[in-house]
Amino acid sequence: MIERKSLRDEVLEKVKGYIVTGRYMPGQRVVIDSLAKELGVSVTPVREALHYLAAQGLLVVEPHRGFLVKKWSKKEIEDLLSLRAYLERLAVRLFIERGYEEYISSLEEKVREMGIALNSSSVEEMSKFNSWFHEMIVRGSGNEELRRVMDSLSEKLARVRILSISYPGRIKESYEEHLSIYEAIKKRDVPLAERRVEEHINNILKILFKRFEEGLI
Repeated sequence: MIERKSLRDEVLEKVKGYIVTGRYMPGQRVVIDSLAKELGVSVTPVREALHYLAAQGLLVVEPHRGFLVKKWSKKEIEDLLSLRAYLERLAVRLFIERGYEEYISSLEEKVREMGIALNSSSVEEMSKFNSWFHEMIVRGSGNEELRRVMDSLSEKLARVRILSISYPGRIKESYEEHLSIYEAIKKRDVPLAERRVEEHINNILKILFKRFEEGLI
């Protein structure tokens, strides 16, 4: 049973976790009464949380069926990743141009932690490392509008990040790609860093298309 903090926010995090980790599959119906009973809360915070997730694009609302986990089309996947690639190329360029040493040091530390944890961390833990790495680059870009746009995509990106990094063999590949991005940043080589970001996101897109064929998106 959920303790009373902000019930709506607590329910929101629970349901988001179910979607991101695949406990709730694409097309699956989310029943308000059943979920409220499972979490030990009234239907009101559950309904509020589900409406929020629908607004964020993780759920859809259908007449006579209620809330369902959104199924993505290949075009939606490609559109999201294309936008991410554009924004992260901009972020890494600004990051290098501004050259904040504290952010570069933080990236180095995070890459080191990722390498140490490579064989012992769960998919969820490695996903958090991954998310932190990219968030640090965006913060280090110094562009607050860019940061706000990336924040608005965070819910959708969390879902695809888990689907990508849980693919067999992907954890090691992802680490190597993040290491190559960091090394380009450390050299302050903007064109190389942009290429490494592009390659990283293209590799994610290929995996997501495979996940799509498996019916997981």
